[in-house]
Amino acid sequence: MPKIKTGGDTWSAQVGEESGDPQLQTIVFFCATNGQRPYRVVEVPRTRIGGPDALEALSAGDLQALFDESISMNFLRT
Repeated sequence: MPKIKTGGDTWSAQVGEESGDPQLQTIVFFCATNGQRPYRVVEVPRTRIGGPDALEALSAGDLQALFDESISMNFLRT
């Protein structure tokens, strides 16, 4: 599972369950250093990340960019 450090915490990323749209892949970030933080989710085109191997192959910068696009559980971006 790829990991990044951001905002003073370490987050691990993994491919989520099936999205409602077959063209999208769900990526979920879990905080490894603070269990009180909600998980974060982002959906990306499957052409960008098709599965776990593609997620593992991302650079730290690309992983950070995905994290920056993510939203907290139960929070809608407006």
